Amino acid sequence: MRTLCLIAAVTSALAASSVGAVAADKFPKSADIAMRGLTEKDFPRWQQLVPNVYAYEDTHAPDPDGKVINTVSLIVVTPAGTVLVDGQGDSVDGTRLVDSIKKITPQPLKYVIVGSDHIDHVGGNAEIKAAWPDAVFVSTPVSKANMERNKNAAIPTELVTDKRVLNVGGTELQVLNLGRAHTGGDLAVYLPATKVLFLGEIYLRDVFPAMRSAYPTEWVASIKKAEALNADWVIPGHGFIDSKADLKADLAESGKAIAYVIAEAKRLHKAGVPCATAQNCEAVKQANWGPYKSWALIGSQQGLAIIKVYQEAEGKLP
Repeated sequence: MRTLCLIAAVTSALAASSVGAVAADKFPKSADIAMRGLTEKDFPRWQQLVPNVYAYEDTHAPDPDGKVINTVSLIVVTPAGTVLVDGQGDSVDGTRLVDSIKKITPQPLKYVIVGSDHIDHVGGNAEIKAAWPDAVFVSTPVSKANMERNKNAAIPTELVTDKRVLNVGGTELQVLNLGRAHTGGDLAVYLPATKVLFLGEIYLRDVFPAMRSAYPTEWVASIKKAEALNADWVIPGHGFIDSKADLKADLAESGKAIAYVIAEAKRLHKAGVPCATAQNCEAVKQANWGPYKSWALIGSQQGLAIIKVYQEAEGKLP
């Protein structure tokens, strides 16, 4: 079991300054924690973005190649309670998240907003629900249906189809459906007073576009909508939390990466290069991923991305 590594709230500001002070261009373009000289023992960790708003990171389960990336949650503290946007991946991670929130604030958890219904963001929900039984879980109808099908421990009871504004302890949170992107049920959360935008898996920073359940072309459109909000902080669901400028630049880059993958997969589709499964995909061997060939999780995700773009090109997406 990974070593419990909780950072006390009194040191979070120091952590924020030490992490944010390092320019992203000092590192390879990858969300692989090893590329930053980090190990799983360095997590969980968090940093305060603006007063009472924290980006929280723990580790994702290793991919088939053994690569480990982080998974990011957002914690918003108010005098009337706390809001969590996206959880973590399993019971161990869920317990660590609960313990971390309690170290940051004594305020009870009022809302849990499901930005992504994928297991790496909801797998620890049982521990969250056990710690705060009265917390209200919020999602899109699509995510609720997916979580019911997957028998998640905390099924959302309140739904957002387009936009919902929450006011908790004087803090306004805009819960936004920017369109079908990585999961098809994605939500973003924007704090207009402090211009913090949490995008969850709409924004995969330095992660090869993961499209197992994505809507490729609509995903690009969702990112453009996110950019139009002109937030100061744009926080990804995976990837490192560096400076505001780096994060905004890489949001645009993530959109370019998705568009690049779409164009390359369409080229292969037009040429008739087969891709039966992610493991049996001749198109993977012929693909040219250009500047994105070193991005994290490419080994496990490139075949899935090609299949999804092929399905979109053939009109087979639901």
